[in-house]
Amino acid sequence: MNLSEYEGYVGIDIGGQSIKVGTIRNGELVTRDIETPPDYANARAQMIAAATELVGGKPKGLGIGTPGPIDWRTGFLYWTPNIPWKNVSYPELGDALGCPVYVDNDANVAGLAEAVLGAGRDYRIVAGFTLGTGIGYFVVMDGHIYHGKLDVEGGHQVLNPNGPLCGCGARGCLEAYASASAIEARTGKEPEDIDDPAFWAEIAGYLAWGIVNVTTLVCPEVFVLAGGMIKRGETLFQPLREKLAQMLKIVPPPPVKPAELGHRAGVYGAIVLAKRGHKAE
Repeated sequence: MNLSEYEGYVGIDIGGQSIKVGTIRNGELVTRDIETPPDYANARAQMIAAATELVGGKPKGLGIGTPGPIDWRTGFLYWTPNIPWKNVSYPELGDALGCPVYVDNDANVAGLAEAVLGAGRDYRIVAGFTLGTGIGYFVVMDGHIYHGKLDVEGGHQVLNPNGPLCGCGARGCLEAYASASAIEARTGKEPEDIDDPAFWAEIAGYLAWGIVNVTTLVCPEVFVLAGGMIKRGETLFQPLREKLAQMLKIVPPPPVKPAELGHRAGVYGAIVLAKRGHKAE
């Protein structure tokens, strides 16, 4: 893929264990890794230093993917469960670096990368689930993240109001059936330790149900699945596609594709966000 248009922009992917700061140089992704410090002041100093070093001065723009809850309009982080930071104003990094700053939820930013540079790059309207401890959800339209009034939470669509209790407090959410935490709670095993095709066909059914609901409301041109569970390959994807075709009748089912960018999606997406910014909504 041609990445030359993103040179000079910096992306930051913030995680509970590490922070990845990256840019495009000579058409290639170049990154610096930082162990996530418990205090934001320390993180701030290291992120500024890494961004400046990577581009040799002032970036053209800065994009940040961060755990939430995040107000993407203001770039303000109130708190986050996995990092002991509170009341962080990310745009202040732009004041220090002398460039505009765009901030979004880390799942949305990774989805943006897949939509623009990865599995969804040939499509205008891209939706997807990130299958992890929970189920993240993203929609990207014409290269911009769709938010709605607040953030979109397709992992918490209710499949069965009498179903298992979800971490959000509701019952029967997709996440309560098909996330890694739900699978482990139900089976006592982590997903990577389960080899039974019949079990994965059942999980595929829940995911197909979720994709049916998204498709009837959003009608994406392609649906992307990301996260560790996609390593199951066709053991998961074949029954999912079959069940999706059986269940969805009102419109044709979208192609379902595995994500392509892996652990690099977060920093790639932050670089794309740095250049493209947010669409006014």
